[in-house]
Amino acid sequence: MRENLEKVIEERRRILEHILNTAHEFAEKLREKLGKVTVILYGSYARGDFNLWSDVDLIVISETFNNVPTLRRYDMVMELTPPKFELKLWTPDEARVCLSKPWWKEALKHRIILVDDYNVLEMLE
Repeated sequence: MRENLEKVIEERRRILEHILNTAHEFAEKLREKLGKVTVILYGSYARGDFNLWSDVDLIVISETFNNVPTLRRYDMVMELTPPKFELKLWTPDEARVCLSKPWWKEALKHRIILVDDYNVLEMLE
């Protein structure tokens, strides 16, 4: 029984490590394409309660999105986006508004900041 539990725990660690590595690589690719970015992992992978069906939730903040319609923003990054990654694509001004809301502060209590060129961490404290 204990051996099975250890196998499950090790498998979850492996999955999380893979997702984190993939997310870091994605963040660096975004930085190469968009320039200055902030990328935040939140949701079940940041909390550690992910399951087989969980998406990888990321917020991507870039001034490159200024004056770009939402769907066009997704077109800009779709070719780089790994499977199962669900993105929120915000401008820095949109991020300031969203991150001031209690709902987002709660959602981001458990977060992993992958890249923070916009010093968003200050907005979350």
